Amino acid sequence: MTSTSTSLPLRGLNDLADLGDLDVLLTDPAFTEPAPPAGPERHARTYRRLAALGRHLGGVRALHERPDRMLAALEWAATVDPSLFLAGMVQHAVCAEGLLSVERPGAHLSGLIDRLDRQEAFGCILITELGWGNSHLSPATEAHFDPESRDFVLRTPEPAAAKFMAGVARADGRGRVGAVFARLMVGGEPCGVFPFAVYVHDGERPADGVTIRALPETTAVPLDYALVTFDGTRVPYDAWVRDNAEISPDGFFHDPLGDPERRLVRSLSVSSNASTSAAVALAAAARASVTVGLRYAGRRRTMGRLGADMPVLRYDTQREALYGALAETYACDLLVSSVREDYLLRRSAADDGDHQRPERPVWAPWTSVNREQALAKVAAVHALERAAGVSRARSGAQGLLAVNRLLEYEGLAHVFQAAAGDNLLIRLDAGKQLVEDAAYDPPPVSTLRPTDYSEPATPEMARALAVAREREMLRTLRRRSTERAEQDGRSPFDLWNPLLPHLVRLADAHIERLTLDCFAMNVARCDDPAALAALRPLQELYGAELLERNLGWHLEHLTISPADAAEVHRARERALEAVHPHVPALVEGLGIPGARLRAPIAEPDYVAAVTAACSPPSKIA
Repeated sequence: MTSTSTSLPLRGLNDLADLGDLDVLLTDPAFTEPAPPAGPERHARTYRRLAALGRHLGGVRALHERPDRMLAALEWAATVDPSLFLAGMVQHAVCAEGLLSVERPGAHLSGLIDRLDRQEAFGCILITELGWGNSHLSPATEAHFDPESRDFVLRTPEPAAAKFMAGVARADGRGRVGAVFARLMVGGEPCGVFPFAVYVHDGERPADGVTIRALPETTAVPLDYALVTFDGTRVPYDAWVRDNAEISPDGFFHDPLGDPERRLVRSLSVSSNASTSAAVALAAAARASVTVGLRYAGRRRTMGRLGADMPVLRYDTQREALYGALAETYACDLLVSSVREDYLLRRSAADDGDHQRPERPVWAPWTSVNREQALAKVAAVHALERAAGVSRARSGAQGLLAVNRLLEYEGLAHVFQAAAGDNLLIRLDAGKQLVEDAAYDPPPVSTLRPTDYSEPATPEMARALAVAREREMLRTLRRRSTERAEQDGRSPFDLWNPLLPHLVRLADAHIERLTLDCFAMNVARCDDPAALAALRPLQELYGAELLERNLGWHLEHLTISPADAAEVHRARERALEAVHPHVPALVEGLGIPGARLRAPIAEPDYVAAVTAACSPPSKIA
C-alpha cells in the first residue's frame, strides 16, 4: 500500500488504555507453546495463560480497584487469544466482580476470593439452563434455606434445569469458583433470584452433590464447557451474594427492594461489566481482523489478465468490501469508547445503575441493567462479524488457515451473538423500552429538507436522515402499540407479537443514530489536520453506506427523493476513492502491533511468514 499521509495518532481519539505493557506476556511460555485447535490440551493452555495474565495484573482484587485496567486486559486478551478473553471475562468481569461487590464478605466468601486472587482457582458463571430459552429471567435451580443450620441447599429440580455452557470441565487441575444463579426458597416460598458463591470443584473432585458433564468440543472459542447439576449441595449463609436482602434469625426473608423483578435486575447488575468488556474486546478483535485483511490485500499480488502482478487492493471489489468494513470498525470503536468512558465514570461514582426505574425485562435482563452498554455489545458483534468475515472471504484460501487468526475472530463474533446477552433479545427489549419510555425522545430533526443539501450523502445529511428514521419508527410503533392495547381481550403476547420485528428494527435504527453521533463528535473535536484528513472521508463512507442500506425505507417515507437516492450511490463511490490514500495511516491507527496479531499474512513478507509457520518438511523415502 502507498499513501500520501503519514502515520497518524488516530487511536488517541478514543483515549483507550495503553496495552503495551501487557505485550511482555507474549514471551511467557504459556503464550509461546503450541496447542491443538480444541480439546483438553488446548483448554489447559488457555488456563495457564489466564493464570499468567492474572499474576501480571496483580490478581482479582487489584483489577476490581482498576476497572480501566480490567477492560484493557480483556481488550488485549481478545486480540491475542479469544478463548483467553472469554475465560478472563467470566473470571474477572463477572464472577470476581460479583463476589467483590459484597461489602463485608464472611469467611467462606473471603476464602473463595483469596483462591481467585492467587490463581489457585478460576471463576465461572452458572446461569443459563439447558431446557428453555430466557432462563436468565426465571432459573429453575433452587437454593433452599435451612433454618436449623442457616445454610443453603442447592438442587437441580429436573434435567432441563442443568446449568449449560459453564467453563468448569477442569482441564487444568485448578479449582472452580462458581457464581450460581438460583431461586432463593425460604419456607417453601420463592424469594427472588440471587447468585451463590460455590466451590464447585476443588481441583481434584467436584463438591458434594455437584455433577459435571463435559460437553462436546467446539472450535468456535474452545473452552471446557460443561453441564452442571446440583443434588443437595450445601453452602454456608455467606455464600449468598445477597446485597441488602436478609433472612432474620427467626427465618423471615426481607428484601428492601420489595420486588422480584427489581431484585433480578439487581442480581444481574454484574452484566454491566460483561456488556462493556465484551463490547471493548469485540471492537478490538474487529480492529485486528480488518488489520489482517487490509495488510494482506495491500501486499498480495494478483495475476489477473486485466492487470498482472499488482496488489489485489487495486481492485474496486476489494476496496468496496474492505474499506466498508474499515469504516464500520472505526465507527463502532468510537461508539464503544463512549460507552467505556461512561462505564468508568459510573464505576468511579460507585453507580451500578438505577434499579428503581420502571423498565422490566421481558426477554432478558441486560437492557434493564444498562441499555447503552448492551446495545454497544450488539454493535461490536456486528462490526466484528463483518470485519472478520469480509477479511476472511477476501483473503482466499489463506483466510481459512487458523494461523492467520480470521476464523478465530469470526468464531468470537458468532459466540457473542448469544454470550453476554443474546443480541436478538437485547434488541427486542431495547426497542420495547424505547416505545414505552415516555421520557425518551430522539434528537430533533434538522429543519432543512434533504433537497436543501447539494450532496445528500454528507455526514451531516446522513445523521439528519438517521434521526428522521428513528423518530418516525418510534412514532409509528407508539401509535400502533397504543391502538392494539385499546382493543379488548388481547394478551401481552397477542399485543406485541406482530410488532416484534419492528422493535428490532427500531433498536437497530437507534444504534445507527448513536454511532453516527459518536463519529461526528470525535471528528469535531479532532484538532490534528492530518488525522482529520483521514477521518473525514471514512466518516463520509460510513454515512453513505448506512444511507444506501436504508434507501428503501427513506424512499417509502419520502425523506429522500429518487434523484437524491442515486446521488447516495455516487457519494459512496467518491468516499471509497477519498479513503484509499489514507488506508495505511488508518490501519496503523487501529493500534494492533504485529507481535500481538501474530498472523503470517499480515507480515511484510507474508510468503516467508507463512512458510515459517509450517511444520518441518517431511522426508519421503
